[in-house]
Amino acid sequence: MLPLMTSGCVAAAALPALGLSAMSDAAGAGAKAGIEYSIAGTAYRTFSASPADVRAALLQCFRELEIEITENTPLDDGGARIGAGALHRKITVQLEAVTPALTRLKMSVRRGLLGRDKATSTELIDQTARALAAIRPIAGASPRAP
Repeated sequence: MLPLMTSGCVAAAALPALGLSAMSDAAGAGAKAGIEYSIAGTAYRTFSASPADVRAALLQCFRELEIEITENTPLDDGGARIGAGALHRKITVQLEAVTPALTRLKMSVRRGLLGRDKATSTELIDQTARALAAIRPIAGASPRAP
């Protein structure tokens, strides 16, 4: 009976350690970039900038990375729907105005019929943030800050 209890204890001790390690790596990567993901693999990030500024930064990012823009449609709420394509990838972006100075970006990068490419979504959102910082040097601050 002792061997069974020992092997169970070792296995029980190993599983939480493995799970915590994997979860901390995933949480650290997402927290670092400020990006959240849905279960389906869609990436989300909220920017302290107007929808127009975020849209300009995103389009600049796509042009610099040679991503073909296939759709660029303004929406009634001040946001936009942007579609793009890269090698074997379809990129869909929706910008939603939370306030006039706060914009939520939703991005999905599909690879093939069922695959999601979270790494590419993460990089594109990071590059958009960098382009936004170039457009608005105080990108993290509110436009009304003293």
